Amino acid sequence: MENLRYRHELKFLCSAGSSYVMENKIRHVCKPDPYADDRGRYVIRSLYFDSYGDRCFREGIDGTDERKKYRIRIYNGCSEMIRLECKYSVHGMKAKESCVITERQCESLIRNRPVPGIGSGQGELLARFLAEQKAEFLQPKVIVEYTRSPYIYEAGNVRITFDRNLGSGWEVEKFLEPCIRRRGVFPVGEELLEVKYDEVLPAAIAEILAAGQQLSSTSFSKYVLCRKCGMR
Repeated sequence: MENLRYRHELKFLCSAGSSYVMENKIRHVCKPDPYADDRGRYVIRSLYFDSYGDRCFREGIDGTDERKKYRIRIYNGCSEMIRLECKYSVHGMKAKESCVITERQCESLIRNRPVPGIGSGQGELLARFLAEQKAEFLQPKVIVEYTRSPYIYEAGNVRITFDRNLGSGWEVEKFLEPCIRRRGVFPVGEELLEVKYDEVLPAAIAEILAAGQQLSSTSFSKYVLCRKCGMR
């Protein structure tokens, strides 16, 4: 999409101990996300869609240069705010397009039924998803859920997140329920650090990452990892 803002995205696997040290350092130079709770966290739950032939899954495994995938996202198991999103990856850069949908619309998308009450404020994204859902037989494949501790560094528009307790759920029709059954994906004590920024990573953040112990750079997709987990 021409008007999308693409950003750099770095991912690091780390131990719980290393993550604790890194977060303490980040906390001293970054602001907490205003949407986080009093502990600085929120729970993200996403329902990912894929084609009949699992195009997104295969492209994620192969590292296809230009790819995209659709998901529906809620926070803290609450259906009051539901977003349809499309995540793009081009030449290693990432971008996201989103719109708010209603609970009735969400249920219809999950069950591949006619979507009621499409509003102008939802832009082209919902219409595009519906067209691709019909053309590629897009279906909900897996629920991805984790706890996120987010931080913001205004210079360079940097966003740093610590993702913990990653799990996958297969009862996709129960996506909007407050609690779902899920299976842990990461080994015990393993966490994910993500860093997103615009053009140049500020020196203050780069220095913290460079000094990080037991950080392992990775490019894996949470969606691919959770799908693989269910195939074992």
